[in-house]
Amino acid sequence: MGKIGVILVSHSEYIAKGLKELVNEMNDGSVPVIAAGGADGGRIGTSAIKIQEAIESMEDCDHILIYADLGSSILSAETAMDLIEEELAEKVQIVDAPIVEGALSGVVQATISDDVNEVIRASEEARDVHKI
Repeated sequence: MGKIGVILVSHSEYIAKGLKELVNEMNDGSVPVIAAGGADGGRIGTSAIKIQEAIESMEDCDHILIYADLGSSILSAETAMDLIEEELAEKVQIVDAPIVEGALSGVVQATISDDVNEVIRASEEARDVHKI
C-alpha cells in the first residue's frame, strides 16, 4: 500500500495542532499527519519554511496532500513546493477542500485506500456536507 501523508496548514498553530488531534482520532496510524500552522514565534500567519520542512520529513510517502485554510496559506504552500527538490515536489498536491471536513474525510479515506484520487475526491466531496 502506498503511503499518503497529510500536512495541515493554518494561520493558527493551535488550529493546525487541534485539527491534527481531531483527524488522528479517525486515523489508524497508517497516515502520517503533520501540523504546520502559524508563523515563526507562534504568531498568526504561515511559514513556507515550516511547510517545506514538513514536506521534506514526508519524503518517504508516495503522495503528500496539503490542506490549507486561507489564501496566503496556499501561497506559502506553493512557495514551499518551489523550495524543494523537483522530484519531491511532484509528490505534493494542495487539496481544494475545506480544511476541517476535507482533511478529516481525506485521512479516513487514506486509511482504507492508497488511491490518492479517491482520497482527494472524498476530501472535495466534504465541501457538500450540510450541517442542518
